[in-house]
Amino acid sequence: MDDVAGQSTDTGDSGADQYLRRTILDSRPGGPAQRWGLSLTGGRAWQFFVFMYLIAFAILTSLVTAIGLLVTHVFEHGALGSWDHSVSLWFIDHGSNSWNFVTTCVTFAADTLTVAGIAVVVTLILLFRHWGRKAFILATSLAIELSVFITVNAIVARPRPSVRHLGGTPSTYSFPSGHTAAAIALYGGLAVVISASTTHRSLRVTAWIVAVLLAIVVGVSRIYRGEHYVTDVLAGAIVGIGALSSAVIMFRVVSARTGQNEKSGPPSDPPNAESVDRMPA
Repeated sequence: MDDVAGQSTDTGDSGADQYLRRTILDSRPGGPAQRWGLSLTGGRAWQFFVFMYLIAFAILTSLVTAIGLLVTHVFEHGALGSWDHSVSLWFIDHGSNSWNFVTTCVTFAADTLTVAGIAVVVTLILLFRHWGRKAFILATSLAIELSVFITVNAIVARPRPSVRHLGGTPSTYSFPSGHTAAAIALYGGLAVVISASTTHRSLRVTAWIVAVLLAIVVGVSRIYRGEHYVTDVLAGAIVGIGALSSAVIMFRVVSARTGQNEKSGPPSDPPNAESVDRMPA
């Protein structure tokens, strides 16, 4: 694996692969992230980061809160609410000991301690490899996810489904699904880091497949175990995707502002067949 700013050590990599690798986290020259980063030159770096963090938090919290209030106060007694409850009951009717065990394992992958432990280990590895900038993605994604989840959860305050619950039930409310949001923020963040660190197409594809599948099975397992409605899980997915997307955008803008990707920025256009032959291995 290589760092984004470094040269590829795989002589078999194509120019298209190098172009993809370089554009995952680097802002495109002349693009929105670079224009915004260069236009906001005042203040210290940490003040700039806090400013962007608050913007991402405010937008995502407002959006998901509005969705939650609509679901619980407008659509709760309509067709959407009936469907929400019917899905929970369907999973109760089709439960089994085998699925109980599987969902226990899946839920563990998105528990708070598991997520925190994986994030710490990966961050230490990235720092050891001198890839500290990439640790920004995981830390920021999880920080936004957690702050948005706590705020929306307290405001909407939706009771959990009135069905049997498997295992321990968190003290928080039902909307949105924190496990789903955390799974996307963590494993999606890992997929971003891996995609930005290697030109091996199989590794990049595998990372994203694992991240997507984990997010889906975690969400389904939370419904199966009686902890959430479908709409809770969908809202959790919005929180997770929004947090991860915000972290990537913040990374690009901050990189453009500090000039971190000036030497490794991608070409203005994707490489063609002639430019691929001239690109260094």
